[in-house]
Amino acid sequence: MHSTTKLNISPDNTILLAKTRHIEELDRLSVSIQFVESIGWMVHQLQAERGASCLYLASAGSRFAKERSAIIEQNQTSEAGFTEALQRYLSHNTSADAKQTLVSWILLGLEQLRPFRHQVTLLKIPFSDCIQSYTRLIGSLISLIFEITDNTVNSKISTYLVALYNLVQGKEFAGQERALGSHLFGSGYMQLEHQHKLLELIAQQDRHFELFSQFGTEPLREAWRASMVTDAHRMQHAYRNKLTAAKDQQALSRADSDAWFDVCSQRLTEIWHIQCQLVAAMHETLNTLSEQAKRDLENTRQHLDELRNRQSPATSVDSTFFNLAIPLENAFTFLAHDELTPYPMESIIALLQQQSQQLAEIENELSETKKSLAERKRIERAKGLLMSKLGLTEMEAYKMLRNTAMEQNRKLIDVAENIITLSTQGQ
Repeated sequence: MHSTTKLNISPDNTILLAKTRHIEELDRLSVSIQFVESIGWMVHQLQAERGASCLYLASAGSRFAKERSAIIEQNQTSEAGFTEALQRYLSHNTSADAKQTLVSWILLGLEQLRPFRHQVTLLKIPFSDCIQSYTRLIGSLISLIFEITDNTVNSKISTYLVALYNLVQGKEFAGQERALGSHLFGSGYMQLEHQHKLLELIAQQDRHFELFSQFGTEPLREAWRASMVTDAHRMQHAYRNKLTAAKDQQALSRADSDAWFDVCSQRLTEIWHIQCQLVAAMHETLNTLSEQAKRDLENTRQHLDELRNRQSPATSVDSTFFNLAIPLENAFTFLAHDELTPYPMESIIALLQQQSQQLAEIENELSETKKSLAERKRIERAKGLLMSKLGLTEMEAYKMLRNTAMEQNRKLIDVAENIITLSTQGQ
């Protein structure tokens, strides 16, 4: 049998225990943030490898062989760092949930990445399959960021993570646009099917970057606005216009392929710098929260000691549980009060009210973030139903959802809910 330390149950100790558990939660969250940072780096590196591999295949192995080899060597080091961060994350998050299966799936992909790379080197993987295979692994990693975000209970960090998820997802669609545009310019002519996919990728980027701006802080929004007026952004749009304005089978300049790849890469680097800024701000916020929580614990402990030392043997009921002048709901539930008159720290009830206030503020701030995540899950489910029933691709399913919402002047989430409801009724 395992021996356990028996907790001395008392009002004081339960208040202190709640604050101690809050500190422990922030410590676990710090490990989660480090893991998310590792995932973001893996995504960034795999995007670079995907780009180099596609150019290598497009040139039939005559170009980008050395660059690709250098990226792969660096990525193998990144994979080791990812594994270490994953081990720390799993050791601090012991509850079994959907993330465990997703982690196993990702590890399977990383395990099979080495032979896949070898097949690319031998030119045995078609260009389109190469893009889709890397996109499959990158998409799984981004999904893991979403799952960690969905399970984060701290409102400030959760908001940062929602911004990060959308920035990383938008950047991934930008990476896919780079690969597809390189293929189109490299082929020397426009293909209508690929042009439609390009337009969808652009729309997906716009959607996720808009959500990033919505949930990001003002310094992040300012950095984003600055990135929208750089030379790389301007040049990318110029080349993008060539692709979106071209007619089916219209000739494209093969010489534009390298220039397109370069400006898209510069653009991805600019987004990566914003991602690093976001992660740094998240770490800083978490450190501040942790320091505040530790100070709060120590201050509460000292105040409880002072309260107990001031009490007489015959305890007065003036400020305790049986003080009938205090309405019951006021005793343990935070109610709005005059901000100029803070709660008097003269009894344990005041501490309970203060703690209730803190919890209420956290829950209110978290609700909007959780709403966004819940809507994303419902939209993804509706998209999956359309893909399954109508045999659509992911892009086609999302386009159907979006077009239906525009035609009916409804929100995307409302159209998704209707599809889910109809599917449930039909079962």
